Amino acid sequence: MYIRIDIVNKKQYEVSDNYKEVKIIIPKDIEELKKDFLYLGLDYDSLSIQDTHIKECDVICRDNPAFSAELSGEINNIIVRASESGYTTPFNDINKFYDLIKGFEKEEERDKLLAILEAKRENIENIKDAIKFVENINCFELIEAENTEELARKLIYNGEIDMEDLIDYANLDRLGDEYADDKGMIKTEQGFLMQECDLKCDLEQEDEFGGDM
Repeated sequence: MYIRIDIVNKKQYEVSDNYKEVKIIIPKDIEELKKDFLYLGLDYDSLSIQDTHIKECDVICRDNPAFSAELSGEINNIIVRASESGYTTPFNDINKFYDLIKGFEKEEERDKLLAILEAKRENIENIKDAIKFVENINCFELIEAENTEELARKLIYNGEIDMEDLIDYANLDRLGDEYADDKGMIKTEQGFLMQECDLKCDLEQEDEFGGDM
């Protein structure tokens, strides 16, 4: 898995339409990265979050093009939402996000990642928010089910619902619906997502995640 980013010098980008930009593939040799940042007028060894802005980010996963497309869409929507709120997306943060997800090789890990980014969109205003959720991915459980009836069947099979609790239900759809509502589950494209514990870190202060545009 790798990412392809379109990066600009933040200060140039904010003051003029005549700015330099470069497309970079991560991971990349450090010496080559230094040349790319030198082209942008930046020193790679002393980057701050105020120096760069990512205009676009594509995730490339050769073994799963569908995952690549969905995750790329989510990330680029985050970049747009951040811009609309007056914040840029720094290279430092997008690089950290990549470091967190690059080891997600199992389908269930990738599905959970997509489910979290979908279910928590209202809570993800910028890439640092997304990092917070990825760092806490183990706080969530994803049950793959297309509807509440299938959810109920899986819960019964897994022993999450006692047989005696089925007496009051005429159909499994209502059982699954009430269970999902009681547990605060959110329906996503990948299934039903449930947060099992509190996140281990709070949102960073606004002045730490990219600065005003």
